[in-house]
Amino acid sequence: NKGSICLRGRCRCHPHYAQIIDDKRGNPRCKRLPAKIGQMCTTKCREPLFCRSGQCQCVQRGTTTLVNGQCISMSRVGDRCTRHYDCSAPFSACLNSQCVCISGTIQQGLQCIAKPACPLGGIPGNECIRKANQHMVENFVDGADDCPLGQVCITIGESSMGHCCPKVCPLGTLPEFNYSCDPTASIRCPSDTHFCHRISDGGFSQSLCCRRPCNAMAPKALYINGTCMARGQLNSQCTANEQCGGGESMICNRGQCECLAGFHPLVDPVTHPLRNPSQTCTRDCESEALSRDTTCLKPGRCQCKCGFKMEKQRCIELPPSPTTTRQPSGTN
Repeated sequence: NKGSICLRGRCRCHPHYAQIIDDKRGNPRCKRLPAKIGQMCTTKCREPLFCRSGQCQCVQRGTTTLVNGQCISMSRVGDRCTRHYDCSAPFSACLNSQCVCISGTIQQGLQCIAKPACPLGGIPGNECIRKANQHMVENFVDGADDCPLGQVCITIGESSMGHCCPKVCPLGTLPEFNYSCDPTASIRCPSDTHFCHRISDGGFSQSLCCRRPCNAMAPKALYINGTCMARGQLNSQCTANEQCGGGESMICNRGQCECLAGFHPLVDPVTHPLRNPSQTCTRDCESEALSRDTTCLKPGRCQCKCGFKMEKQRCIELPPSPTTTRQPSGTN
């Protein structure tokens, strides 16, 4: 029935309801309790309100207080509750009308304890304070927290308090703190042997200079499944789809990179079938009536390139811009 829940194998009325006897059929049913201050009542109101003199009233005592015209009960772990926000202890929630610790935490007395963890891996360090502002997310500054070198302050939500966690690279190698990923730095991260990896805790981010598993200038510069492999281009040899442009527009078919269905070789003024064949694929356009002086946008629409205009379903090269030559001044 409406307002009933199954508790310990029996149907009972929800805490927001009270059991009454139906006048017509004589059967028990659940009736919603009055829940507003001043609302008429007979014997009981929705907690934490009390029924006094036929009206629901907020009795401010203990953990019950009046906030913005609402009667709020700020319950601790083990106390009775009706809503999740009634439980004021960190990491607690209202379950079966009682404040309990949420999953992943440990109850110690009247508190719920959550062990600090590092989302990027590693052992959590000391407590820290985040000093940087939110607008510095893309331009991380030096001295943004009080963690030691090689660690970053991981905070929770909008809080400035957190704990230090080690800065780690994707493959577990240590970052090169002598190099910088700032494009204006004097000693930049070398792109042939290293790469810039961005780490983030959800609100702030910064880049680390990490070692490449494969040298970017080597013939086999692509790291796939623990092996250094050659980057594949259109019609080149391959053994994995990831070699062929990351598998986004090409596929490795019978040991050769081919365009996926819905894609075709990219042709531009620089390419030539023999001397300089196309190396990548582009998405097919809906209309093939346009000339090769077009470009295909992501939604599948063709438009003329810069320097051309569309005329009768073709791209016509625009005439050069008129120039004016200043006449030399006459001499007397």
